[in-house]
Amino acid sequence: MRKLILIILLLACVAPAAAVKRRLIIWSIDGFAAGYLTHPEFQKSAVWQRLIRSGRLFNPVETTIPSVTYPAHTAMVTGKETAQHDIHSNHPVDPFQLAKDGWAWYAEDIAGPTLWDLARRQKKTVANMQWPVTMLVGPRIKYHFPQFDRGKGPEELKLMRVLSTPGLHREVENHTGVGLNEHSTDSERNKAARYIWRKKNPDLMLLYNPGLDTVEHADGPYSAPALAHLEKLGHQIEAFWADAQNNSKAETAILIVSDHGFMTYQGKCFPNFILKSMGLIREETKTWDYFFETAGGVARLVKNTDADAFPTAEFTNKLKAACPSIDLVDHEDADFKRLRAEYDTKAQLFLVSRENAVISANSGKEAYSADAKGHTHGFLPERPDMHTIALFLAPKGAKTKPIKHTKDTFRTACAWLRLNCPKE
Repeated sequence: MRKLILIILLLACVAPAAAVKRRLIIWSIDGFAAGYLTHPEFQKSAVWQRLIRSGRLFNPVETTIPSVTYPAHTAMVTGKETAQHDIHSNHPVDPFQLAKDGWAWYAEDIAGPTLWDLARRQKKTVANMQWPVTMLVGPRIKYHFPQFDRGKGPEELKLMRVLSTPGLHREVENHTGVGLNEHSTDSERNKAARYIWRKKNPDLMLLYNPGLDTVEHADGPYSAPALAHLEKLGHQIEAFWADAQNNSKAETAILIVSDHGFMTYQGKCFPNFILKSMGLIREETKTWDYFFETAGGVARLVKNTDADAFPTAEFTNKLKAACPSIDLVDHEDADFKRLRAEYDTKAQLFLVSRENAVISANSGKEAYSADAKGHTHGFLPERPDMHTIALFLAPKGAKTKPIKHTKDTFRTACAWLRLNCPKE
């Protein structure tokens, strides 16, 4: 008997310890351009310098084609390029605004499995704090606040209570004072997220902060308001990170990511005005044969059912005359193969801005506006002003593979949470 007890004790000593539970927050700061890292004012930020020293910084990180919010955030949760996950733009194809400025909110349009589905199937809980393209049936995400918007005021709050996990919206509101909706501030979203993180203990949290992007569109990247917003976010991240490290029962990592850089544009091209002048878009009957779905500095030609062959030569001549810095890319162009592979596998034509003019989806009143000026993104991702960053905060000694592209967020999450994820 003594010999048997000794054998059992020896086996217990050499048996591998159970893996420590791991938790992850993917924290997206919309519009966090790589250029901030070298900006003199940002470099003076003590909180961001502490965060960068505490984690592993990846810079630059290249984003999707197009370099806009919804395609990039879908790449993060699928590991796929735009052409494979099928969220091509922030908006659905809608030439006549029948969706009343609707966005590409619906997860049913995503091709392939997402992080939240993979995690759920492998017995891990997920919290979604208004991540883009997450309008879905609630049970697919246990603690669920989708991104969706149809207005402001009390009616918007009622709508969000219906769309969120039953009872959760009211619970967060009662405990934090935050009634989450699309118009909530980043500070409010982060306050609600800390409550969910502490009280519900999800394995994975998807936390989306759109505030910096909003400031940049209004005041420009690297502006004083943009830098002040980042400073505030830095302190909130640091506090959340300190909180997370106090949990001795789990190893927590925070992966700070972003979707695109930012730039200032000059000039605006309206290719759909040209299509309208050619009779291919007919506003009076609300019918169309072809439509350019645009995203800042790129666009893809969308063909309607049974449309005749596209009059490429005529359109090219009109485009060159009106918008000289916008290139038409067809099968003879060097960029065509890449745009097909990364942007849309079916489009027969693309438009690319080679300078700083943007391409608008509106049919407009003219083909080109030279005076149009503002701040945006959506240009080819290899442009330095479209580059972004990633910062991985994890317990000391934790390792992660390099993050070179926004879609690498998916692989990093799979590895940290020990998920069995499809290979590329």
